[in-house]
Amino acid sequence: MMQESAIALGVALRALVEAPDGSGGQAIVDAPVGDPRDPAAVLALIEGADVLTFEHEHIPAAVLEACAPLVAIEPPAAALLHAQDKLAMRERLTAMGIPCPRWARVETRADLEAFGAAVGWPLVVKTPRGGYDGHGVKTVRRAGDADPWLGEGPLLAEEMVPFTREVAALLARRPSGEIRSWPVASTVQEDGVCSVVTAPAVGIRPATADLARRTGEDIAERLGVTGVLAVEMFVVGEGDQERVLVN
Repeated sequence: MMQESAIALGVALRALVEAPDGSGGQAIVDAPVGDPRDPAAVLALIEGADVLTFEHEHIPAAVLEACAPLVAIEPPAAALLHAQDKLAMRERLTAMGIPCPRWARVETRADLEAFGAAVGWPLVVKTPRGGYDGHGVKTVRRAGDADPWLGEGPLLAEEMVPFTREVAALLARRPSGEIRSWPVASTVQEDGVCSVVTAPAVGIRPATADLARRTGEDIAERLGVTGVLAVEMFVVGEGDQERVLVN
């Protein structure tokens, strides 16, 4: 996706692709085949490069650690962690004072029962890593519903949020800290998959759109994000009581 813009900017791209007939291999001339989870393959890729970036967040820490002394990594590994691990994200955002749904780290049925008793049922339970497009997310109406996932490591449990709409703040940030934001978009999810995006969001209160934008920019600034960042949020409340919670 970056190739067309890179040509206009005079930037030469080299991409590590998992298959020669994949989209990256067809668009970029210098496209060696390899596994992005293999430190040796990525180390060969960055030879002579100025900057390393990734198409997605599912990159092992060992790869980042091997490359960090040799090339600038953007976004930085510390920022990438919060896209990789939902528990780490919730812990950091909560510490930053960013509004989030009520949540808990749960490892046993007793943990889940205690959280459900505190915030009410049903709950949303998520695997901390690897989930996307509805995968790794489960609505549970009683603690036993999560039994197939319990015992395989900590889970993220969240309250079920009675939102009025979902929105997304989309922005770009330079390493220097300069930020530019697009108009806030509204989104519609079907079966956990985003099916409709409307930008700019229609019918949103200007104050709510501004709050969503500022929330996204605050996260980008304080996590040191570089490149393009999308922050998904729930809108809750009505009228001048509307507020946003980071999803």
